[in-house]
Amino acid sequence: EIMRNLPAFVSRFNYNLNQQSFIERRPDRGSKYLRTVSIKSTSASLRQHGLGVANTAVNFTYKFLSKKFQAISQFLIDDYILSLLSKEVRWFQNHVRLNEKQTGYPFDRAVFFMEEVRKLGVTKKGMSFLDEFRILLTEMGNALGFVRMVRSAGRNLCSAVRELVPNQATQDLLDEVAAPASSDDGDDDDD
Repeated sequence: EIMRNLPAFVSRFNYNLNQQSFIERRPDRGSKYLRTVSIKSTSASLRQHGLGVANTAVNFTYKFLSKKFQAISQFLIDDYILSLLSKEVRWFQNHVRLNEKQTGYPFDRAVFFMEEVRKLGVTKKGMSFLDEFRILLTEMGNALGFVRMVRSAGRNLCSAVRELVPNQATQDLLDEVAAPASSDDGDDDDD
């Protein structure tokens, strides 16, 4: 279901990096619960549909990210944004050269930059271009988190299946148990 509509998924869910899970931002109207997607549920899905789904998930995400990178390129190529960024880079380089002790980017400068971008205009939703850019980066991060979660779920599934595969010690034990039974079968044939 997620891969069929990856853009809607990454825009409606937040990725929790520590727990490697997704939590729905706002539930549908009338819903009493938030939906979550975790490694456990993804692992169960991989168990049901097979590990080939992981490759499909990576391919879908790659296509999604390539479109998002094109949007980032368009944003950064814009002359107004490029000139504002160049101005800030020059200011920061001069600031670091003059004031070697303070290497961080000042908060008041960030607010100034945000106000300058807001002067360029707002979207139909009332958001600045910087807000749209932030949302774009968040969706890209969610897509990468989805791939990471699918990979972890695949490893989780392989680890669970590995417990069912006999190792050398188990094989030796099975050989010992089977050896007397096969010698008894041989004695019956001689009688």
